[in-house]
Amino acid sequence: MKFMCWNCRGLGSPAKLWELKQLLVANNPDLIFISETKMSANDFHRVQNKCRVQNGLAVNSEGRSGGLALMWRDGMNVSVQNYSKHHIDSMVKLENNKEIRVTGFYGHANLTLRSSSWDILRRVGDSVREEWIVGGDFNAILNDAEKEGGRRGVRAQMNEFKEVMDELALVDIKPDSGWFTWVNNRSGGGLIKERTDRFIGSVSVVENFPFIATKVVRQTQ
Repeated sequence: MKFMCWNCRGLGSPAKLWELKQLLVANNPDLIFISETKMSANDFHRVQNKCRVQNGLAVNSEGRSGGLALMWRDGMNVSVQNYSKHHIDSMVKLENNKEIRVTGFYGHANLTLRSSSWDILRRVGDSVREEWIVGGDFNAILNDAEKEGGRRGVRAQMNEFKEVMDELALVDIKPDSGWFTWVNNRSGGGLIKERTDRFIGSVSVVENFPFIATKVVRQTQ
């Protein structure tokens, strides 16, 4: 199973739609979770039609911010369990009838509201009995190695992220290629890079899928 996550930062332009099509063709994901669509669910259905991917669920944006979508290719057995403005949780039945929980997650960009995102993850975790993978833009880092440039990460915020992962028995699945997933596109001393996007999973996922691998497709050098 190939699970892809992308913070598109708005899908309303022809250029972004073209980029989505290219990502789908080049990577052929079984599922793709998209955050910050910045469009309504109805508008996203038109995106699905243009991408020729009919299976999925979209969550409305709030004005010109937010908006989520989960799409999956034909032949995938996916059932959405629950969703919010910050996540879409699904159950995927694999070819061997094995079930795995797959959750697309988008952490709140506002630091003062970040805790509410972790509470959503906790609520989902309380209902999970299967192997579990969570992917998306967490808008958070775990340690100082995940940020380059600018001020150091807020220790309390990093600790809160770690505590949620420990509480839910989730482990960080480090990428085989690439590291930073966000860059502010400034030059010189103003350049900041962070690893805000990631996949995390239950210990059983790592144990039962020893060849699991992740990579940063649009790698920031």
